[in-house]
Amino acid sequence: MYIWTAIDINTQLKSILPKAKEIEQKLGFKNSAFTLPFHISLKISFFVDDNKHLAVINTLNDYYKTLLPFFVEIDGIEIENNIVWIKMKQNKILDKIHSDIDQLLLKKHGITQHAFDLDFKFHTTLFLDDDKNKILTAFNLIKNITLPLSVTANKFIIGSSKTGKIGTYSVTNSVDLLP
Repeated sequence: MYIWTAIDINTQLKSILPKAKEIEQKLGFKNSAFTLPFHISLKISFFVDDNKHLAVINTLNDYYKTLLPFFVEIDGIEIENNIVWIKMKQNKILDKIHSDIDQLLLKKHGITQHAFDLDFKFHTTLFLDDDKNKILTAFNLIKNITLPLSVTANKFIIGSSKTGKIGTYSVTNSVDLLP
């Protein structure tokens, strides 16, 4: 089983969803970034044995319940390799949460960091494709859309997938933070 975890910012970015879906449909992306809510991933998805799945989810849930809501500033829309994403500004709280998750998962469940976790870039994916021209076109069509200056991190979500393939994840748990 593969596990993924993030901050749900779907309602805060809902105004850009129609335009993003229109671009996705027009360009015919193979994989949709919209099978999950808009989110800021907190760690690269990772594999766990099925019999450890619930214990790992409980560890994440328990950790999220210790947090308070906070703001994440948006840096803008950019291209990173084959992804168009909304990049978040560097944030000490996000960095700490990412580090805490990595340490907790290692200590409690023996889950090691993925190479991408070593230089994690907080973002919200808009488009993903191997076709660089399609990615550039999508970027040019959405780069000037109005975004909020920041979002509030007040809902943490956990999802899972049997295969770990794009489009197969679903949200299975959520933790709403109280102010």
